[in-house]
Amino acid sequence: MAIAQKMAMSLLERQTGSKGLPLASFAIEVDLNLDGLPEIFAYRYAPGCDGVNCGNFLFVLEGDSYQEVLGGVPGARLVPQDKIALSPFKRNGFFDIQSDKMTIGWDGTRYIDASTFPASSLAGAAFVAACQKNKLSQQSQEQVSAACQCQFNRFQTLGFTQADLDAYTASMVGQDFKYPTGDKENAWLTLTRDAQDIATGCDVASGKSQWPPAYFNHGDQPQRKLNFNGFLDACPAQDFILTNHKTGSPDRALSLCGCLAREIPTHGVSQEGLDLLAQYYRDEISDSDLEAQDADLLTAHDKASEACLSQFPAK
Repeated sequence: MAIAQKMAMSLLERQTGSKGLPLASFAIEVDLNLDGLPEIFAYRYAPGCDGVNCGNFLFVLEGDSYQEVLGGVPGARLVPQDKIALSPFKRNGFFDIQSDKMTIGWDGTRYIDASTFPASSLAGAAFVAACQKNKLSQQSQEQVSAACQCQFNRFQTLGFTQADLDAYTASMVGQDFKYPTGDKENAWLTLTRDAQDIATGCDVASGKSQWPPAYFNHGDQPQRKLNFNGFLDACPAQDFILTNHKTGSPDRALSLCGCLAREIPTHGVSQEGLDLLAQYYRDEISDSDLEAQDADLLTAHDKASEACLSQFPAK
């Protein structure tokens, strides 16, 4: 929460023009697409909030910059936090969100009212039969029927075409099915990803399983409650962070630094070590100075950097 709050302060200042976070404000990290690099949800308190420069904000790193993605949803700024929840289902790679009585979904660049997405009406007997055949050895007949019907319903909710459903069903059956290649391969991979997300969402909704977290090569030490302010002030401005080929912009540098702040403590770095790294990032001490004070610190830093950069999204 401390890392999210520090990151949110600069993002909210840019969004609203107001500095700092008033009392009763907060920010949290939430990984909406399970890529291991969480988005930032922030609530900025203001008396008599009108939902313009206060209320709920959600920042998602898109390309070179963080975008606020709730602004187009009527009333979303003012929904009480106890009426906001993640859905078990994804759409276009991101979780749907329950915002009071409205479900909002990801359209590829922002969240919008999910009821505005086109749905479809499909013939699903062949899919349900193939699904039940695949699952019957794993669960009871009743559970299998419910799971397969859930998947079919979600296919329609997401607007799958009949051709998409038929192709996916054929791949399940496996007979005379040729996997698409060439120009059609990417579309097929997206289709199968969405279908797998639907199956997982149905299992989560039924209580059978949970969404697996993103793979991340964490250190073997538990997270610690540290003061990250100095580190997060210095890190995004450091030239070797800002100019790394995977960053290249202030917001991407901020995102990478947030990841480093989360990961470095899992490699055994203490508050003293984190403060030394902040000095190092401010060019106040050299590599040799740092190693003289803590011989293992740069190694821990480099391991955390490697873990974060390996997960970092393409521009």
